[in-house]
Amino acid sequence: MPTEIQKIDAIWVHIRNIKKARVFYRDVLGLKELRASDEEEYAVYQIPRGPWLGIHKQGKNEPGRRAGTVSGVYFKVKDPRKAAAAIKKRGGRITDRPKKQPWGDWTATVADPDGNEFVITT
Repeated sequence: MPTEIQKIDAIWVHIRNIKKARVFYRDVLGLKELRASDEEEYAVYQIPRGPWLGIHKQGKNEPGRRAGTVSGVYFKVKDPRKAAAAIKKRGGRITDRPKKQPWGDWTATVADPDGNEFVITT
């Protein structure tokens, strides 16, 4: 049975503090901020050559993973060792140091201020 899924349209991440999160996604990861509102507690970023990534404070009865529980999102970079060092220098938190994986790729894991984790990989 063929899948109905055609591509990733967007990624949404729940956060607790919009101001801290905006600094991380814009200044630490270096993503282009497309639009944002501190009052409405959301921001949208462009992932280079990919979908956009949105962040927002989760509503009381809104479905989805709670802030600090996102993992398994992989961002492609040229060199995870250099990228992790740059992210750390800009104030980011590295939760898994760069490591060569058995399948040959280098990976590292970074976390936003809420603890949502993103893997950077070759």
